[in-house]
Amino acid sequence: MTEDKQNIQHTPFPPEEERRTEYVGAKVTPGQKRHIRRLADECGMTVSNYMLARAFNYRPKARLTARQEAVMETLIGCRSDLVNYTSALRGMNPEKRRQMFNSYPFMLEWLKELGRLAERVTDVLDKVRFSNRLPDGTRNGEDREDEP
Repeated sequence: MTEDKQNIQHTPFPPEEERRTEYVGAKVTPGQKRHIRRLADECGMTVSNYMLARAFNYRPKARLTARQEAVMETLIGCRSDLVNYTSALRGMNPEKRRQMFNSYPFMLEWLKELGRLAERVTDVLDKVRFSNRLPDGTRNGEDREDEP
């Protein structure tokens, strides 16, 4: 491989044909512009990225409010507690578990239900935790810095 090709591969920007270099404009009213800007801000995106995402039929999520973030922190704590309780009970001597719950079948169902609950909480948290992304093939190299 030549030195030029090696340099191109290690650059933080995509090749020229993949970079966003073209401008697309649209006439809007001042009210429409404010509305679009507000929607983009709610999603933590630039107007350009928001419009591009919408053009590719992607529906960006709004960022969480302070109250929603507090609820999410509570859910994270609940999930952690449930996982700890489940792990502690699984690590217990089977005889001690029988003594605690007096019914082994009940205990097994209870553990299964706790596991399902923890999975549901995890699913909810995963859906709100990830930031908005642009569809593949629509990003500039500098946009990639924000992505996990």
